Amino acid sequence: MKHQLNLNLSEDHPAYQWAKKQSDSVNAFGHIGTHIDCYSKVPEESHYELDFLLINCLDGMPSASDIEDLELENKALILYTGVLDKYGYGTKSYGETNTFLSENVLDRILSKKPQFILIDACGIGNHGEEHIRFDQKCEQMSCFVIENILINSDMAMPLNKLEIIIDISSRSTGKTCKIYGY
Repeated sequence: MKHQLNLNLSEDHPAYQWAKKQSDSVNAFGHIGTHIDCYSKVPEESHYELDFLLINCLDGMPSASDIEDLELENKALILYTGVLDKYGYGTKSYGETNTFLSENVLDRILSKKPQFILIDACGIGNHGEEHIRFDQKCEQMSCFVIENILINSDMAMPLNKLEIIIDISSRSTGKTCKIYGY
């Protein structure tokens, strides 16, 4: 069974309304919902099917030792925090919950050469400069961070593969994604 793991925002969702009001709404729409921030590099393909590993982050983000034995090369890594499921997308609590990796852990993950890091939260680095720097660090290693995936514990366990479809032709630095697990 295929499960859709990307958010579908209605036109009345506050994030949609915010994007609509921005002077550069094309760019703003790329940065809401499930997306990749692409600052200096874009994924080579628009469609990927790949294996993944899931780390349960319900009790905290992983340490470097949690990453040590993982085989991630050419796979996706899902960081399952439960934040989106618990608070809902775009709420104040959603944005304020610490789901951020330390730089040491990010370096350890990138040394394992995954193609994607997916998270059910607003990113892997703290808001602002760190968020951008972490995304750019991933891009330089040909790994891309997909934010705001829709996943919960019931659907996560039976999944074996991911299908990722990216709008790489978008003019926005945020590339909208469709994600399916099966």
